[in-house]
Amino acid sequence: MAQSRANGSHYALTAIGLGMLVLGIIMAVWNLVPGFGPPDKPGSQAGNSSKPDRGSGGILKSKTFSVAYVLVGAGLLLLLLSLCLNVRDKKRQSEELTIAHVQHLTLSPPAKKRMKTSLPNITCPATRR
Repeated sequence: MAQSRANGSHYALTAIGLGMLVLGIIMAVWNLVPGFGPPDKPGSQAGNSSKPDRGSGGILKSKTFSVAYVLVGAGLLLLLLSLCLNVRDKKRQSEELTIAHVQHLTLSPPAKKRMKTSLPNITCPATRR
């Protein structure tokens, strides 16, 4: 039961990371390709637009491009975290399997010997003379 929950959380983490990565890439491409952005109107408000700051850096300084960078970075971070957690769980499973196998091999023969030697010495009353 706990294993299925762990797998579900790994899948969810991977899906969220991949979604953020794809969304960030789409936003960056949308911002870089000319003609997809809003038309340049002289009366538009500067505080609520995604137009780039023309004075200091051009198109790479726009707000949407910054958000795209953050989304790509966060998506890559979540994918890396998911990968690390998956590797850790696989390693833990293999260690548990190895420990269980070693315990089974080391405990089996003495348990059989103890069973044979721990039986009480019972004699049949008919044969006792």
